[in-house]
Amino acid sequence: MDTCENTLALGVFCGFSAGPSERYVRAATELGAGLAARGHRLVYGAGGAGLMGAVARGAAGGGAPILGVVPEFLRAREMGDHLPPQQIVLTKDLLERKRVMIDRADAFVALPGGYGTLDEVLEVVSMAALGLDVGPLVLLDVDDDWWPLLDHVERLGRRGFVRDAGLLRLARTPEQALDMVAEATAAHGPVRTGGHRAAQAAR
Repeated sequence: MDTCENTLALGVFCGFSAGPSERYVRAATELGAGLAARGHRLVYGAGGAGLMGAVARGAAGGGAPILGVVPEFLRAREMGDHLPPQQIVLTKDLLERKRVMIDRADAFVALPGGYGTLDEVLEVVSMAALGLDVGPLVLLDVDDDWWPLLDHVERLGRRGFVRDAGLLRLARTPEQALDMVAEATAAHGPVRTGGHRAAQAAR
């Protein structure tokens, strides 16, 4: 454990799919193991399959506390999924799930994913752009997955629709993503109370 680093509740957004190659699952597993090694706790979407399951198993293997947040209808649908030990928060819908995850996390890393992952990423970035108290976000790229979004945001900036494209930070490896989270949270100041609530709830 890196005791020189603040303990964070780290929200991880990622896909329920495993992706097109083993590189995606490996990156998710390494991210989970890396956050555990740094003494962080995982806040994620409570999935047992795909990248969700990989990051959770990586975190659990390193002894990290885990908070899984999932709508009731999805938990019922995914009851057969193998989940590592974790606290589960059931929500009434996807919107509430997103709000709980954001409220319970101090910072965020996003692996590639589908519509839900994009929605979560854009929610955090929109809040940050409006000056709301939300933690930093790092996009973890595996195979140039995030470049189309970054290119689009750059074009929006050239047209005057986006003022701070720098809110989207890009990392190439799980270790780099965690380093960037540490640097950004140190610059951001003390961790938010949302992460502390997650830490207390998971005890």
